[in-house]
Amino acid sequence: MSEDPLKSRDVIVYRSAKKADTYLYLPVEDGLECLPKELVSLFGRAIFAMELTIKPDLKMSRLNAREVLVGLQEKGYVLQLPPPSNAPVLHERLTE
Repeated sequence: MSEDPLKSRDVIVYRSAKKADTYLYLPVEDGLECLPKELVSLFGRAIFAMELTIKPDLKMSRLNAREVLVGLQEKGYVLQLPPPSNAPVLHERLTE
């Protein structure tokens, strides 16, 4: 029987030294060595940001706590990417 993905989990959050506003959530019992090599290459050096307990009803600034818990159960990690830019998109002729 599989573990309930919506029970609370203790996680470690790392920020990327390579990509601004990019964070990685991992269960405290797992290490960075469990991650796919491609992800490690793209993420770059992991810098400890915080340790916290995620519960299904936790209010998070950019992510949904329930989706984080499911992602941790399914993939073993959750990657938080930066928000989309609000910069206006220039017409192609203006950028040539």
